Amino acid sequence: MPDFDTDTYERFNLYISPEKFFFEPRDSIGNLVSNTYLEIDRFTNQFTLKDATYSPIPFQQVEISSIYGIFGIYPTNQGNLLVTIKKAQIIGFLNGTEIYKVVEIDVVPFNKRTPGTEEYNNEKQLIDMIQYVISNGSFYYSNKYDLTRSMQWLANCNMPEFKSLPMIDRADSRFTWNRYMASPFIEKPELKKYISPIMQGFIGIRHCTLNYHAFKLILISRRSIHRAGVRFFKRGVDSRGNPANYVETEQILEYDPYGDPNKKQMTSFLQMRGSIPLFWSQKPNLKWAPTPAVNPTDDQLEGYLTHMQTQYNLYKGKHLLINLVNQKGREKKVGGELERIIRQANLNFVRYVPFDFHKECHGLDWSRLSILKDDIIQDIVSGSYFTTVGGEQYSVQKVFFRTNCMDCLDRTNVVQSVIALESLYLQLVGHKIIDNVGMVRVNEEFSSIFKHIWADNGDECSRQYAGTGALKADFTRVGKRTVNGAINDGINAISRYFRNNFCDGYKQDSIDLFLGNAFPSNEIIPKIVSESTLNVSSFNGAAIIGFIFSLAMTILCILISENLSATLFWFIFSLCLFFFIYFNGEEFVNKPKLKVD
Repeated sequence: MPDFDTDTYERFNLYISPEKFFFEPRDSIGNLVSNTYLEIDRFTNQFTLKDATYSPIPFQQVEISSIYGIFGIYPTNQGNLLVTIKKAQIIGFLNGTEIYKVVEIDVVPFNKRTPGTEEYNNEKQLIDMIQYVISNGSFYYSNKYDLTRSMQWLANCNMPEFKSLPMIDRADSRFTWNRYMASPFIEKPELKKYISPIMQGFIGIRHCTLNYHAFKLILISRRSIHRAGVRFFKRGVDSRGNPANYVETEQILEYDPYGDPNKKQMTSFLQMRGSIPLFWSQKPNLKWAPTPAVNPTDDQLEGYLTHMQTQYNLYKGKHLLINLVNQKGREKKVGGELERIIRQANLNFVRYVPFDFHKECHGLDWSRLSILKDDIIQDIVSGSYFTTVGGEQYSVQKVFFRTNCMDCLDRTNVVQSVIALESLYLQLVGHKIIDNVGMVRVNEEFSSIFKHIWADNGDECSRQYAGTGALKADFTRVGKRTVNGAINDGINAISRYFRNNFCDGYKQDSIDLFLGNAFPSNEIIPKIVSESTLNVSSFNGAAIIGFIFSLAMTILCILISENLSATLFWFIFSLCLFFFIYFNGEEFVNKPKLKVD
């Protein structure tokens, strides 16, 4: 079989002149790897490959820097923006390949602007929004390994015509977060070695030793670009069946007992999380937990069927839908509708598993998760996992677990870690690393590594969707409820409330701009930024200021005044303003301006 060179360049020397950008390919230690370089004209947007032998890079009046890669080109009506990976760090190796995490990007406008002008200010605000998305989410890439695809998918598509494709073409578009910015490179085949697919999510690589066997435990969570966004503003599915907060998580065990690539053993186990696959919403309105809304005029069956058929087309096999929402109260509205639709659809590849997490684990009794585990253990065993030895496929995963709660964060991460551990037991026995699962349970060092990597994964998925680390992370991290865990949950819950009500509109707009779901204009960018914290139109602003002032006056009257009538006046006035703001909460929430869902 031919060996296709589809790797992307590891580094570049970037030369910036007033008229052009020049990208000179380098390896990881800075050596020149090609006599051909890329030239981009800043005025005509023309991309040209040139041979340095006949057309050397001009070194007069240029800024020179070393960069890790090209994130992409962001298009605007006023001139494009060059987005580069200024800093990246190697977080580990997967199957012998370096995996990088983006640490810092740089955004360089094609056109020079005069500071203080409207165009300059709008462009700066747009750059800030691009930087904001990068700073609020973990981005990863590799120059040789396709991080957007699972091991099982890559093995099933091992045909020469697929392997010969450039990495950006092979990548799963669902998980390629720079695909919109990479468009100029995708359109020109000769440029595709200059850009790598970049995913958002989480990657953890841990070295483990168990029963005198050394191996690596790897966790990859891929966050979808479809219906991407933030808690409360993105719920349910869209018309194409794409759910909000959809994440594919792959747990990989890499075992090389002989130091021989032809005998290396690798196993993989996939799980998914995603918003309840119906048409529903839960808009923030200053209430602690807004009531979910299910529109009776929407074709819920169609939304569910579209999503599940897509899942089946992608993964085949049997699918377990594990629903962790409360079976009473406000959550029952959506959970009950899901159960009704599942029964109506009656898909033969779907098994529905309802588990009221809060009821069953009341009082933080995590031991009752065994009820769920006992219910699905046969599916974990019979569903198996993907296995290769020396690159040859030995087994495939036949059952896939899709878990959801309301946010698909805290409860979901706890349950996914429980399922992952049961599968890992089977993989360790299959590799002959252990003889029985008891050897894992008594090994505190390995148990700690497993719990921490899953807790780190939960925290990162939560930060990207809700703005804080995960709740209930102490169970995932140490296996029990702790005082520090309870305190952190309280802090995170309050932080979520503030972010979801007063900051997430700006974040949602930034994500939509970043992914190309909305196009920036000179009219909308200033409005987004000016209203990025609170929607303070004159009347709303007066109400908020009035409430703060009257509350302060009430406290002062209590502390330093004996005038009961003044105290009552300010107290009643502040109470009236409080209820006015509370019952008109949606008017005070920071909402997205670009796309109304």
